Amino acid sequence: MEFFKKHWKIISCGIFIGIVATLLQKFGNPANMGICVACFERDIAGALGFHRVAIVQYIRPEILAFVLGSFASSLVFKEFKPRGGSLPLVRFFLGFFAMMGALVFLGCPWRAILRLAGGDWNAIAALAGLVVGVFIGVQFIKGGYNLGRNYPTYKFTGLLMPLMMLGLLLLLLIRPIVPGGAPFFSEKGPGSLHAPILISFAIAFS
Repeated sequence: MEFFKKHWKIISCGIFIGIVATLLQKFGNPANMGICVACFERDIAGALGFHRVAIVQYIRPEILAFVLGSFASSLVFKEFKPRGGSLPLVRFFLGFFAMMGALVFLGCPWRAILRLAGGDWNAIAALAGLVVGVFIGVQFIKGGYNLGRNYPTYKFTGLLMPLMMLGLLLLLLIRPIVPGGAPFFSEKGPGSLHAPILISFAIAFS
């Protein structure tokens, strides 16, 4: 009971994600992908023309809502404090390889857990790889490795990502027709399966 009292917020968040992921599947998201940050970002990249795999192209409103919801929360709780200057190129490549690893195993940690819950034992390999990766990272930290200090920066730099998400939301809602150009939307495959925009956005924003 002491464990639950100490970590009830984290546990509640996990329960919430499990429930809403199932609801998003019911409302139209791919059956094995209620919520997946890696796969959803892949779909957005396809919609913008950064790859041309026709079956995975869609501007997923869940990702937009994650960013905009976090931004709104930072304003409400007065935690909007843009910072930068800490080895951005290293962080970029670390994120790049993390994304590659997630897509090799068909999803982010959230989706791995959801797949395991659905009986897909392949998710065990993904979770094992995640544990090993975290262990290696911890050893680097224990050895003294760090990415240096962050420094306060201009407020506008913190607005760039939310503004970009608003732009993507407009593209999703308007769907301008540009002959031979982005945005692209899948007509079949996983990219064509999605819950209604308002439901997806509201769930992820919350």
